[in-house]
Amino acid sequence: MSRRSQREISVLVPANLLPLTRGEPRRLGPYLVIGRIGSGGTGSVYAAVNPAVTDDPLVAVKALTSPHLKDDATRELLHRRLEALSHVDGRCYVPPIAFDAFASPPWLAMGYVSGIPLAQYVRRRGGLGPGRIVALAAGLAEGIAALHTANVAHGDLKPSNVLLGTGGPRILDCALPGDDEHLRSSAATWLSPERHAGEPPGPAADVFAWGGVMTFAATGRLPFGLAEPHIVAARVANEQPDLTGVPASLLPLVSRALAKDPAERPTVRELIGGSIAAWEQTETHAEEDERPVPGTAVTRVLTREWQGVIEPARLPRVITLYEGPDLRIRKTVFAAVGAALALAVIGGGAWAAYGALGGGGRQEAAPATASPSPAKEKGTTVVKFDPTLQENPDDGPWVYVEVEHEEEFEGDAGFLTQRDWAAMWDETTSERLTAVIDPEAEVRCARFCQPGPGHIEDGRGTYEMTGQEFIDYLGWGDLVIAEVKFAEERDEDGQRRIVEITELFPQPLE
Repeated sequence: MSRRSQREISVLVPANLLPLTRGEPRRLGPYLVIGRIGSGGTGSVYAAVNPAVTDDPLVAVKALTSPHLKDDATRELLHRRLEALSHVDGRCYVPPIAFDAFASPPWLAMGYVSGIPLAQYVRRRGGLGPGRIVALAAGLAEGIAALHTANVAHGDLKPSNVLLGTGGPRILDCALPGDDEHLRSSAATWLSPERHAGEPPGPAADVFAWGGVMTFAATGRLPFGLAEPHIVAARVANEQPDLTGVPASLLPLVSRALAKDPAERPTVRELIGGSIAAWEQTETHAEEDERPVPGTAVTRVLTREWQGVIEPARLPRVITLYEGPDLRIRKTVFAAVGAALALAVIGGGAWAAYGALGGGGRQEAAPATASPSPAKEKGTTVVKFDPTLQENPDDGPWVYVEVEHEEEFEGDAGFLTQRDWAAMWDETTSERLTAVIDPEAEVRCARFCQPGPGHIEDGRGTYEMTGQEFIDYLGWGDLVIAEVKFAEERDEDGQRRIVEITELFPQPLE
């Protein structure tokens, strides 16, 4: 192959980018996929590049996997919805820049936006302060207004769909055609009474969701508490939300937004005006000088109050493209040794992506060893960490289940996903146990236990990590099978304390 058939592009990628596994797309429309950002109930989001663009072309492409997007009529509804969303003002909403509702799978691409999900931010730091909370209120209201101007109701506004960046909040995603039943089970807290009763998304329902999101952002609590979806739905319909802790300046507006009757809720324009009025009542506004700030009233609030939100770092990567009849990624490498080691420390996931992308196609992995791991050490327990069981995935304690594995494994370890691997282990008890992970715990393996930069040759596929880095790794949302060792004494809260961790995963033969 001549050098003329290759070219390189440089791109900044998320630090926690996950490797692609077997069955995941390598290309979506004109975009070449380089790794997975995350997955949800309606599909997976991938980091991708457009080879035709050379100036930091990173985009986020969502492959939609909703079971309701099978027939042509629903695909046509999706096409119309995405077409409308593509014209939405992008200051407080992230609109699609390209899409194909009739592809297999359907996909939409958005400019990659770096930020912290509101849900994660509040879990880690608590409710927002008085200035920032009114800025969030105004920014979200303006984003909703932009959607409604395009005759689109969001239908799925919740903390995980709000991204906090240095310039302010941005709304992500929207409800998909036919997904109402899924939302009633997965997002019950944020749906209005009429949505639970089966009505389609509408402007008043978005206002209700705004009220719920603002309550969570101000207090760190769910407005109708934590319970099974049908119980939450009953509370939404019949009980008043817990608004304790919502700032007095916003309390009347939030209370009206959460009214049971849609006709009693404020309009989105009233949300904007009320948020500006609330800002004018805050001490931070009173202390500001009178220097003019250009732009709308919402822009002025964000300029004054949206301070101190630091976006996650992105790491440089050089991607070599093989140009032929089927343009594809030939290989990817990190632009700096420091960046490479940083990825190795947080789990080596991107280096697994390097292997999966090598040659632009399927990686030929060596057969796995017959046993899943070296023999279990004395005094240790094999457990499964399931992200869906965690009440507090950032600070713990962490819920785990004890498991065992008797059958030998044979197959292609290079393409076995963590979920497939976890399914091979049997739970020894139905009891859900909890423990804290010592931030200084010794971690002797993480991220598939695959060799790569930063790998320590000790026979167990080890990366040098701390307990805190393993905690961050659990936050990626994958099932994890690990051999753990507990301290002899419990902590001051009576919790068992994990001091040694070895993640288990099939090892390729030498």
